[in-house]
Amino acid sequence: MSKLSKESKQRLQQLFRCGQFTLRWGFIPTILYLGFKRGADPGMPEPNILSLLWG
Repeated sequence: MSKLSKESKQRLQQLFRCGQFTLRWGFIPTILYLGFKRGADPGMPEPNILSLLWG
């Protein structure tokens, strides 16, 4: 494995930190978005924000 410069290591660390932040804070909103986009299963009421808050 080739040696990385200190600057390259710092850039990779920043990239990984940014990726972790994105995964941690973006996972749940992405799942909710996909659920609303797809809609409810047949026979189920349509999802809305208020049902999520009260449920």
